[in-house]
Amino acid sequence: MTYNPNFLGEDTPLPLPTLSPAVIGNVLSDRLQLRDGIYADYVNYTIVMNRLRRSPLYAALNIDQNQLKDSRRKRGWDIDTRVGGEFQLNNDYYKSNPWDRGHLARRSSLSWGATAREAKKASDATFFFTNATLQHENFNQDEWLELENWIKFLTLDEDGKITEFTGPIYGEFGRMISPSGRPPAETPSAFFKIVCFISKETKELDVRAFIMFQDSEALANKRGKDFIDFQRYQVTVSEIESLTGLDFADEIYEKNPLLYNEDEEKKERLNIPDFPERIEVDVPEEMISKEEKRDFAVDEKMPVYIAAAMVNAVGEERANEWISIINLSEKEVDLTGWSLSDMRREPLNLSDALSGDALVLLPGEAVRVQPVEPVILSNRSGVIALHEPASESLPRGRRIDRVHYSDEQANREGVPIIFNNRWERASASKIARQR
Repeated sequence: MTYNPNFLGEDTPLPLPTLSPAVIGNVLSDRLQLRDGIYADYVNYTIVMNRLRRSPLYAALNIDQNQLKDSRRKRGWDIDTRVGGEFQLNNDYYKSNPWDRGHLARRSSLSWGATAREAKKASDATFFFTNATLQHENFNQDEWLELENWIKFLTLDEDGKITEFTGPIYGEFGRMISPSGRPPAETPSAFFKIVCFISKETKELDVRAFIMFQDSEALANKRGKDFIDFQRYQVTVSEIESLTGLDFADEIYEKNPLLYNEDEEKKERLNIPDFPERIEVDVPEEMISKEEKRDFAVDEKMPVYIAAAMVNAVGEERANEWISIINLSEKEVDLTGWSLSDMRREPLNLSDALSGDALVLLPGEAVRVQPVEPVILSNRSGVIALHEPASESLPRGRRIDRVHYSDEQANREGVPIIFNNRWERASASKIARQR
């Protein structure tokens, strides 16, 4: 069975995206062995190829959590002769460099079927070079994998059935790989995923859309902003459409909880700071659902920051972990009732961790919070958030600051992680506005 647009139900059809004039000329077409000359069908998924970049334009896949089975990984990758070897990147592009053959349609998520044999057939069908993309090894084996696992083990769905659209995004000035004797190939700057399912709460279609960047510089000029490498964002479907030239069904657009266009009523009611919305989501708990009030409107408006953290402490690790908070405002700040959180567990109330004068930060003053339990600073990548006191409308309180640290940073035992890039940018922005 190939991609099924009615996988979530006959009353919830999700057709393949259409192609805008910006990309339709780049699509591999008129191939007699492909459905309608364009669609490369595999077990549980379908791909459309970009003939110029010799890589997938997108993949559309169906995941049935109820029928997932462990299958032995196939050895080696194959050329899909229906597409033609000249239109796909072979092993030459993945040798002796930091670029992995990143599955666009994930093997373990598609390893499903009524029998073990069917699941193995589906698993093996993901090992075609048409399904491979140039993904940096750090990205493919870490941040991208985290998102893949969230989708595979999704708990928000009603019936275990998930439809996913995924593909690469290219920047204005992408990096090139030039194997000996082969034409160069451009590496994607980012990847998108749109995850569709029937919500177990509303019993209706629900959507989450994501962009993950693996090359911040290549996309900087496209949007005029600086991006964080290997950062995962929840985004609007419209932003993905603008960056890819794909047009998704109206139902997908309407069910995505984030907003692309300015909406004054929702801006006020849901506490939305900027349009189009883009939200960091390094842990699932940070994802926004339909009509959920945002709690992070003051990230850059109140200059109180998480300055540093000892994540991988020497000795008794939990006791020796610490987090430093700095006040770079012009006024003293009372931290009574504020909290620190890893976004997964109960927060640490600073009124319990600090006392007396330590709860009041003078301008330019910093305080170290130690220990930080019940917060746990993972020795893998993680998130730390600082919130004002909770309220009825915002159970966690308004978010004042949030930082993310990587596996590489967390691996350095006894070395604190310094989070200074945010306030340096904020200071530069403030100076520019004053000129």
